Amino acid sequence: MTLCRGSVFIGLFTLNVFAQPLEEPLHFQAPTLVAEAGTWVAVLDKQALVCQLVDLASCLRNLPLSLQHQTALSAINIRQSMGLKSAMVLVVEHESIAGIIIVQAEREPKSQTGSLGLNTYGIELVNQAQLSLWHELGHLHTIGLQGKVLPLILSDYQHEWLADVYVFWRLGQTKQLHLAWQQLHRRNLAVIHDSDNLSHWSAPQLQFLLQQYDQHILATGVNYVDFITEVYPRLPNYSDRDMAEFSSLIQRTFGAGVVQPLPNYMFWRQPSLAAILQPTLSYLMGENAAQTWLSQHFIPAYNL
Repeated sequence: MTLCRGSVFIGLFTLNVFAQPLEEPLHFQAPTLVAEAGTWVAVLDKQALVCQLVDLASCLRNLPLSLQHQTALSAINIRQSMGLKSAMVLVVEHESIAGIIIVQAEREPKSQTGSLGLNTYGIELVNQAQLSLWHELGHLHTIGLQGKVLPLILSDYQHEWLADVYVFWRLGQTKQLHLAWQQLHRRNLAVIHDSDNLSHWSAPQLQFLLQQYDQHILATGVNYVDFITEVYPRLPNYSDRDMAEFSSLIQRTFGAGVVQPLPNYMFWRQPSLAAILQPTLSYLMGENAAQTWLSQHFIPAYNL
């Protein structure tokens, strides 16, 4: 085993304001890929085994004996690593198996929230079990493409937003692209709630993709390797320093101890952060209220 990744369950608190559901919401149905233990799914030229945590021991028996005998892949060790995560991927070294994805759908968050001043806003998360599964599959695709169409060395943050790029592609393939807006709003609200969630902040990349690709283009059957080969060089790709500055600005803007705005704080980062947050704030607050809030907390780009 070489890597362990997961989507950590985010605790929620009392809502003062709750946004309306996204347009064209889908009624939740148990996603096909997680409906049964021991499901195999394609990952490039390999496969991944999808296991529900409740059926973990029996599911792991689908693995070749050479993998079953690895201590790190025992049911006990996997359960300890899983903790409260809703989904987790384990990468393995094998000629035909890319990894194992473990899911416990009951741990999936039903909503995501974030506070703006005295108000707490939130969105319902529709089909989140499916999106989380695709996110973990995205990790395996990214690892399989490193040193090929993707750089050999990627940061943990790049791995996370690339996993959501895969989610975007899958949503386009299945004609559910409106749920990419849900993923964008979720990631924005998560960093508003806690700047530590910048580790999974794919909103900049999702925003770019939503501006460049529509449902018609993605539903034509373009394969993922061709898609990521085309889009990766064009996607926002922030350095560690960039992310440290975003983190500082987000903490100063949304942190619990903030008592008044500092209009010039990290002024060079303000326009880009405001542009990325704007669709989410407009969805939650309405266009006029969002513009008012942004003008009170950020310097407009044309003032720089």
